[in-house]
Amino acid sequence: MNGKESMKGATTIGDYLVGRKLGTGSFGEVRLAQHVRTGHEVAVKILNRKRINSLNMGDKVMREINILKLFMHPHIIRLYEVIQNPAEIFLFVEYAPGGELFDLIVECERLSEAKARRFFQQIISGVDYLHRNMVVHRDLKPENLLLDSSENVKIADFGAPQLC
Repeated sequence: MNGKESMKGATTIGDYLVGRKLGTGSFGEVRLAQHVRTGHEVAVKILNRKRINSLNMGDKVMREINILKLFMHPHIIRLYEVIQNPAEIFLFVEYAPGGELFDLIVECERLSEAKARRFFQQIISGVDYLHRNMVVHRDLKPENLLLDSSENVKIADFGAPQLC
């Protein structure tokens, strides 16, 4: 969200300006946001409480939030802040501008062995960290593996984690 054009129509939530839509999930949408004071770009998962409650997923959503709050690892998406109101839950998380690993695989058709090895090592590092902290992801797939600006893997979407 560099420049004033990208800030047009932005909504303020807490200390963040929330801008363009990045994607849609099962409970809401993901938007790009920018911290007002620092200019740091983040993604915000906007979760609809009615949708969560209609699917009896409140416990799972709170589990995801509590798990993400605890974790700090270079290959796991970082949760910065949670803001709640009666209608929505806003999860401000690390922004991965490289998008999904899935999209990169589709675009390239095939990854070089060196690139695939690097991604695999990063995934294993993140999964090992999760397992050492008694958490199983349960939905590890290329769509839930995001890439930062340097094409480093960030494990995301802990909607169905299982404590060991």
